[in-house]
Amino acid sequence: MDFLKSILASPELVNALIGLFGLVLMLIINRGAGAIEAFTGIRIEAAAREALHSAIKSGVEAAVLEGPGAGFEVVKAHAIYHAQQSVPDAIERLVPGDGVLDRIALRYYREAMASAGVKIPEAA
Repeated sequence: MDFLKSILASPELVNALIGLFGLVLMLIINRGAGAIEAFTGIRIEAAAREALHSAIKSGVEAAVLEGPGAGFEVVKAHAIYHAQQSVPDAIERLVPGDGVLDRIALRYYREAMASAGVKIPEAA
């Protein structure tokens, strides 16, 4: 108890301890804020990815319904245009590289054609 009184009696030591406590508290807050930012960023990216896939899938389905015999290139163009018009923010956030939208469209094209009973060759 005398030790604590002697520490509190020294203003320089009290100021140093308060400064140290402030530094530790600031580090804890920064780490927590960084963790929250990383978590919400991941959630936002996942939502954008889900929206993009959904838009391409609905674009493929609409194109196949309009003209099932149109071929993949026409369906793909329709699906990608649909996604660009319906979820531009998701595309801007994700910045899909070359061929990514094409591969997503191909996936959903294959699924749509398979559900219609049409087998698509692997090279399509």
